Amino acid sequence: MDKKINKLILNKAVQLLAQRDHSSYELTNKIIQFFTKKIKCSEDEYYEQLNQLKIETADVIQYCTNQNWMNDTQYIEKYIVMRANKGYGRYKIAMELKQRGLPTDLTNKLLCMLDINWSYNAHKQLLKKFKQINAKNILEKQRIVQFLITRGYTQDDIKDVYNLLT
Repeated sequence: MDKKINKLILNKAVQLLAQRDHSSYELTNKIIQFFTKKIKCSEDEYYEQLNQLKIETADVIQYCTNQNWMNDTQYIEKYIVMRANKGYGRYKIAMELKQRGLPTDLTNKLLCMLDINWSYNAHKQLLKKFKQINAKNILEKQRIVQFLITRGYTQDDIKDVYNLLT
């Protein structure tokens, strides 16, 4: 460890990581939010201390990553599997991960690599939502398509599901 790690920030990071997995972006934001409340000084000194806090937090995040206490790739994989099991599609999961500050290219790569049958998940969600499905009814088809789009499924997944129904 070349740089001196701030023990208070490290302790907070370990405490947060002990509760659940966090992405590096989430952990950084939580730590900065927690410690900015504790800064008590003049306005000029505030920004200087905030910058110092950001630098020290980045060092702690790097340290946690080096210790393998957190890993964005594993976080994304777990998150995709968890959300897919809850019935959400690729688009919705990708959007949620983007909102969590995770790299889009890595997310898309992992979405393609993971062995998830998206059409089967979409079909399962349909059967759960609609007890009786009449695929010939145009209004019902629109409701089905809208439901699956809202859940984040791709057009290909929706076509596959619709073919299963007819």
